[in-house]
Amino acid sequence: MITDSLKKETVKKLKVLIHQLVEDNIENIVSSGFSEITEAEIREELRYYPGKMTLPPNEAYQNWEVEIDIYEVEYQSPPNYEGTFSLYYDGEQSDLTLKFNIYVENNNRILVKIRDLDVM
Repeated sequence: MITDSLKKETVKKLKVLIHQLVEDNIENIVSSGFSEITEAEIREELRYYPGKMTLPPNEAYQNWEVEIDIYEVEYQSPPNYEGTFSLYYDGEQSDLTLKFNIYVENNNRILVKIRDLDVM
């Protein structure tokens, strides 16, 4: 079950992760263990998308099932949850989507890791 506390913690982690993407700190994302794909794979996907990635408005993090979606993994876990978030380019919502995994550790700490970037 996806609780409000899981959503809140995931949003906190996503904000940091997306800020790092916008600031082009991709090497740091990968070296810190917050990606399941390589730096080269992230850069390749971002290179194909035109414009400049920008920070989403705070409302985007509250727009469930339109811009942000989290669902429980019913098959073999971990991860415990997967999600998607629409990235922003030039101040507008784009069709480039950040796909991420959410891991809930034994101490209920939440980890969010990039699973893929995809045009949807």
